[in-house]
Amino acid sequence: MYSDKVEATHFEIEGRSKEECRDKLYSEYGDNYEILNWKKIPKGGWFLGIGQHEVMRAVYIVNNHREEPRPADTERDKFTKSRDDYLQKMDPSITSTLQIAQLSKKLDQISADMNEKFDTISQVSTAHDDHPTIKKIEDLLSENEFTKSYIQKIAERLRAEFSLEELADFEKTQQTVVDWIGSDIHIATEPVFRPPHVIIIVGPTGVGKTTTVAKMAANIILDAKNRQLPRPAVRMITIDKLRVGAAVQLERYGEIMGVEVDKAEKMEDVKDLFNNYKAKLDYLLIDTSGCSPNDFENIGKMRAILEVPGLKPDVYLAVTAGTKSVDLEKIIKNYDSFNFRSIIITKCDETSTYGNVLSVLAEKGKDISWVTDGQSVPRYIERASPVMFLSNLVDFSIDHKHIEEKFGQTGN
Repeated sequence: MYSDKVEATHFEIEGRSKEECRDKLYSEYGDNYEILNWKKIPKGGWFLGIGQHEVMRAVYIVNNHREEPRPADTERDKFTKSRDDYLQKMDPSITSTLQIAQLSKKLDQISADMNEKFDTISQVSTAHDDHPTIKKIEDLLSENEFTKSYIQKIAERLRAEFSLEELADFEKTQQTVVDWIGSDIHIATEPVFRPPHVIIIVGPTGVGKTTTVAKMAANIILDAKNRQLPRPAVRMITIDKLRVGAAVQLERYGEIMGVEVDKAEKMEDVKDLFNNYKAKLDYLLIDTSGCSPNDFENIGKMRAILEVPGLKPDVYLAVTAGTKSVDLEKIIKNYDSFNFRSIIITKCDETSTYGNVLSVLAEKGKDISWVTDGQSVPRYIERASPVMFLSNLVDFSIDHKHIEEKFGQTGN
């Protein structure tokens, strides 16, 4: 204990006993005081000293080296006082200031231990944030053009589910991330065939709807031939009035395949064609006008044309593999009124990454049915599969046997 008797100012404090004086001093100064001497003095009483009692008076000094309280300590002192009051309320037997101080010390130690644990947890969390494996996974996902929100979701999941020791195994971590991506790819189940099976392709301008309709028609015919089944009765309708040459293009495809093509401009036209041919058809495929995602007027008109009683179509939204994520979100939102059953991803030959599309479809909970590429009819069109997308992840080390076993079955 420090003391400086030359410069220190003397103070006095009274109590019923020395212990009470010390308790008062400890409560006020902690150990930062020094008692110089004691005096026993009379106190109170009536006439001629009758009724007087003795008390102890301590003469003391306060250590001149005592630190001035910091602003933050003021709130701490308030907390300490309220805590002491609380302790007395909880246990009325705690009457001594020294008892309160001792309990307060214990609480301070518990608080210090908890802060140390929190610091440890914080350090572990920081280590996760800065871990090179997580950073490398984030870079790989970014290279594959996954959205920032999707990358963040994967990174947070790694921090939550992987220990630092597990993150040290990059290959295992990477394989787990590939599995997570595969689980986020939802493949639509094939619809039950009930003739006439009506298929409608909608979507923005330039996504390849007309070519996709022709590919689907050719695929239906070739599939029946390969399975040695009778040739199905297929017919196509175009209601694309906005794009010059759309009807001519579909008619040319129809001639090659031996499939009739009809034109329709309003709902009554579609209704008449459907009623005239439905008893004779296995499949009716309808090509629609391409509209800007923000062209609500023409999107609404197109939807009205297709509201034919009894049509019961399977509607697919066609989008290109290279569609920017922000544009894809708008397309999905503005074509939701068609109640499309799933997505067809077109022009897969025009991009090497699928992260943008996969991110948005996962976040929107949309299924994928088909993927196409090129202008060649009948091929290439095939049922979508997580294996196809996972196999094309750029710079990921892919365990092809593993993903075939885990995701080889389409239609989840």
